[in-house]
Amino acid sequence: MKLTEKTYPYLKNPIYECQLENGLRVVLIPKKDFHETYAIITVDFGSVDNRFTSIGGGIKSYPAGIAHFLEHKLFETEDGGDILQEFAKYGANANAYTSLNQTSYLFSTTGELRHPLDLLQKMVREAHFTDESVEREKEIISQEIEMYADDPDHRLYLGILKSLYPNTALAEDIAGTTTSIHEISAATLRENFQQFYQPNAMTLVVMGDIDVSQVFDWIDIYQAENQVTQEELPVAIPVQKEAVIEHGKESWEVALPKLAIGLRGNDSIAKGKEQYYRVCLSFLLAMLIGRTSKRYQTLYETNKIDHSLSFHIEVQQGYHFVVVTGDTAEPITVSSQLRKAFLNFERDEDVTQEHFQILKNEMYGEFIRGLNSSEFTVGYFVSHFSETESIFDIPELLTSLTLEDVLVVGRQFMTQCDVADFIIFPK
Repeated sequence: MKLTEKTYPYLKNPIYECQLENGLRVVLIPKKDFHETYAIITVDFGSVDNRFTSIGGGIKSYPAGIAHFLEHKLFETEDGGDILQEFAKYGANANAYTSLNQTSYLFSTTGELRHPLDLLQKMVREAHFTDESVEREKEIISQEIEMYADDPDHRLYLGILKSLYPNTALAEDIAGTTTSIHEISAATLRENFQQFYQPNAMTLVVMGDIDVSQVFDWIDIYQAENQVTQEELPVAIPVQKEAVIEHGKESWEVALPKLAIGLRGNDSIAKGKEQYYRVCLSFLLAMLIGRTSKRYQTLYETNKIDHSLSFHIEVQQGYHFVVVTGDTAEPITVSSQLRKAFLNFERDEDVTQEHFQILKNEMYGEFIRGLNSSEFTVGYFVSHFSETESIFDIPELLTSLTLEDVLVVGRQFMTQCDVADFIIFPK
């Protein structure tokens, strides 16, 4: 197999990509002036994938939190030890995280690369755990769930997702619940590992001051000894949409009310256009409620909001949504004002060519600066990588994007979306 070289005018060095015979996608990003090397391997298996059509046929359904639980257990070595200690022997700092649609394992190092790189690949190819160790892990994850349950911002975000996607995996914490994780067994973990942890469902990215040919040879040699892969992969069952819960609320120990507004997309996004769609929505939201908008300044100056106001956009093939969150003394009033702004965005005084150009320049600069961070570059890359899109295409997209492009996507999204809000009031 040969690496494909891709050059970008704003990067000093090319990016190298290849898909190995077993299906593993490899991306190498040389950065000669970096002292730290960062590697991450991502599996296309996240918290929403607990219902799927299995390789052998038939629908499988598993408890909420199983992807996150499996992430925890893959740090267990064959002798019951902790693989973190193995990484530490080579001066590497390892970690992992689970998102809605992926699980990622990573390490950073300023020293030797080959041994931790082999360890990283090994931990997603072998599963070692016992019934006893799974039972012990339940208590650890239960404590983690309870800790997040005490975080009001986490409760707010989970509350609005429950309002937008009731009775779905999106309405559940990524870690599951204290009830759901106790339904998980060593057997069900192995079943999910065997179904999803296949090379053709993984992407490996290495970034730093690396010898590209040497690192690729190391990966190729390791993967050549691990050629077994499923030709087919499980197919996740699409998220089913019920009626949104338009107004949700709860009381908690907070100083100010916390407001979340959610917009659930119901329009169709062409495959391969997710990044384009996400960028267009980002511009629209930034023009409407970003810190350069008149609306933000007015709300801030009248003490209706503070600096916590922000938005998050999630765009996947099976679901896409926007969540706006912030602390406010007048949550009902602010919710009403923002919802009207979204509905009437085309007539908004902030949706102008001048404002759009300011944001284009700002976003371009922020993106280029972000590439100086290995964690940002590699993490963002695997989160948004597809056969047709890469984050390295974003500067060209930003350059060519027009205000009309943004308005077209805005019409597509806003005219069909469902809207809900969720408020946490002080006790």
